[in-house]
Amino acid sequence: MAIRPLLFGILFIAVFVAIVLSIIWVDPTQPTRQPDPLAPTTPAPTPTPPAQ
Repeated sequence: MAIRPLLFGILFIAVFVAIVLSIIWVDPTQPTRQPDPLAPTTPAPTPTPPAQ
C-alpha cells in the first residue's frame, strides 16, 4: 500500500482548504485599521519674514 503519497495528498488538500477558508474568513467590507502615527502630527509653524 502507498501510505506516504496518501498522507501527502491529504496534507496538500488540507493546506489548500485552510488557505481558501482564511481568504473567505477575511471580511472585505471592513477597512484595514490604519496604524497610529508614532509622532503627533501638528501643523508646522510658518516662518515669519524678517522685519525690515
